[in-house]
Amino acid sequence: MKEDSTANSRDLLFNDPGSNVDEYLDGAKQHEHHRRRRKRHPAKERVAPTPTEIVIDISVANSADTIKFCSRSEAICARLLKDFVPHFELQPGVTFQVPIGTDRNGNIIAVDFLVDGVLLEYHPVRFFQSRKRFGDFVNREEYRSYAKVFHSLTPEKREFFHAAMKARLTQNYFNRRRAILDQHPLFRRTELIVATSPAEFYERVINRFGRNHPKTLERFLKIFNELMRTLPD
Repeated sequence: MKEDSTANSRDLLFNDPGSNVDEYLDGAKQHEHHRRRRKRHPAKERVAPTPTEIVIDISVANSADTIKFCSRSEAICARLLKDFVPHFELQPGVTFQVPIGTDRNGNIIAVDFLVDGVLLEYHPVRFFQSRKRFGDFVNREEYRSYAKVFHSLTPEKREFFHAAMKARLTQNYFNRRRAILDQHPLFRRTELIVATSPAEFYERVINRFGRNHPKTLERFLKIFNELMRTLPD
């Protein structure tokens, strides 16, 4: 699972659909009185930034053992799985961050969880753009097309259009993950669940695999939101 910066926290789309943070001006100013030529040093190899990690104690015995997560929502899902799914244990590479392949750059592709033989991805749909990505859109053109149509609609039609696009992007994400799994010798026949919200996580995972869990969605969402508020940054 990826950093789940959701649309309601960084959604540049609704504030400025024409903005493009990929385009930066060189802020370095040349001063006329500096005439001396600077020596050119060999270009340093750029190192990709590491994802922000969240560390919480999820051990039943409250021991010093900790597991690192790349997002707050991933940590919350792990905590709730341990609380409500019998015999579920976080084992990196086995039930947590399960590797399923590599991308074109050799980076490992992993699925968030393996729960009772079912693979689970918690992936809120991303409508915002960042410096190098356009949320869950394929490219800049698809992102800008969505923004253009969205802002051309009346407020009454925007909600429907946004929901339809969310369903499409969710299906596209599922299809990409499914295509990778279908090539995997171990997981080609394994079921995959993609939950895009706490409500879907409750309905598709906790209700199915959990025991002694909250009997109403409202109660579950209260627990989820409380963990969202109290987990460290």
